[in-house]
Amino acid sequence: MTEVELKLTPHSAGLLDRLAQVSRLGSFEVVGRRREQQRNSFFDTRSRGFRGARVGFRRRVVEGEPMAVWTLKADSELFGGIATRAEVELRLDADMPPALALQALRQRASGAFAEQVADAVADGALPLAEPFLDLLTDRRILDLRSDAAQLELALDRVTMPGHDYAELEIEVELKRGDEQALDEARRAIDAMGAAHESVGSKLSRALDYVERSARSSR
Repeated sequence: MTEVELKLTPHSAGLLDRLAQVSRLGSFEVVGRRREQQRNSFFDTRSRGFRGARVGFRRRVVEGEPMAVWTLKADSELFGGIATRAEVELRLDADMPPALALQALRQRASGAFAEQVADAVADGALPLAEPFLDLLTDRRILDLRSDAAQLELALDRVTMPGHDYAELEIEVELKRGDEQALDEARRAIDAMGAAHESVGSKLSRALDYVERSARSSR
């Protein structure tokens, strides 16, 4: 499937709190809300094949849920804060070896994305059993609906275990309708507080932090 979402970085945590309390956002009515505590673990081969192919391989465990969500994501194309990328995901056992999860996911990938995934393991290496990076996400989710579209608004606070790392992000995923719905959501968010378009993905920003930390400690 193709994921289409607006990704913004708020200038303060207060904007997340205000958005979490709304009953409407523009023409969209809030029809559901929930909160998740996520552990997002990222896997790669010893030769860093997935990072080289610009593919994310992630296991998401949500506190209180029996199954994990395993995902393959292509690198996103960003335009005006809207990220578009191919992704495949399955609900599988959290204890499943990453190599087996990858095998199941690859059966769902197709076209150019399948070729990207094949490039990641072209040297025959399998994903390592342990993740190279873990991120903890406190996510508040609002389900938004209008006559023309359906959106999912995610309000994220992200930390990295063992590191002095924290970031905020707003994601608005298009579930039904066209991209004009994301433009409307952007205008409504801007009216509530300052935010700028996110640069890169959560994974790429976290890796940049790890690399900067390693250089500074030398």
